[in-house]
Amino acid sequence: MQKINAQNYDLAFKEAFSIFNRKSLDFLGIDLPSIVSFMETEIPQVETTDDMMDLNFRLEDGSILHLEEEIHLSRGDLIRFAHYDLRLFNTYNTPIHTVVLTPADGSPGTKILDAGNLQYNVLQIILADRDADFLLSKVQSAIENGEPINELELIFMPLMKSRLTKTQLLKKTIELENQLPKREIRNKIRELTLILADRIVNREILDELWEELRMLKVIKYAEEKGMEKGMEKGMEKGMEEVVRNLLSLGMDDEFIIKATGLDMAMLEKMKNSLDLL
Repeated sequence: MQKINAQNYDLAFKEAFSIFNRKSLDFLGIDLPSIVSFMETEIPQVETTDDMMDLNFRLEDGSILHLEEEIHLSRGDLIRFAHYDLRLFNTYNTPIHTVVLTPADGSPGTKILDAGNLQYNVLQIILADRDADFLLSKVQSAIENGEPINELELIFMPLMKSRLTKTQLLKKTIELENQLPKREIRNKIRELTLILADRIVNREILDELWEELRMLKVIKYAEEKGMEKGMEKGMEKGMEEVVRNLLSLGMDDEFIIKATGLDMAMLEKMKNSLDLL
């Protein structure tokens, strides 16, 4: 069973925006100067906690985008964000734009802190207001036509509103992610999607999807190790190497049949030829 704790959830949120930082403003739908770079900020004076993220971007005009995620935005959160933003301002002497992203199961909460002469507010974006059904159609069309997409839309899609159930929406999202052309980021996007969907999807369904992802990784590993030799010895020999590598990883017959498309008779014959029975 795949275990997701609160810290992993927050780290996945941070990683999603860090990897695709230049697409963040389009996803958030806010009118700010373009992102120039992700900022590795260290402010010793700030008292941090395990649930406090450090996710900042330098914008084209020199100002800073400070991004947070909160399910229920409270007065205490605003005090914490204001404290952090004042330290950022003191360190970098530039305007700070603080945006709070709230998942589908969250609430509007408190966005303004009134402390007399001190006024502080944040921009809150609630994912439940986003139309996942529209995005599904838009992304599918873009993939079919070879057009660029915003990967953040896929990663956060299961947290948006839809006529589908949360499980159906997650499965549809994973199906789209399986069609992405760039292999090097495909698995990463699926992993981040599954981690962020952990709070809203049935545990058995989530475990099933994690198992499918694990299987794809194992197959890829086996193919990379086996097909190198298979290129010279022919496809049959290449498949033998795939089977050998899967067996060396401790995979059982049922898993190998599902992974390779072989039937039991073919698998037994191949194991015989490899002296593995």
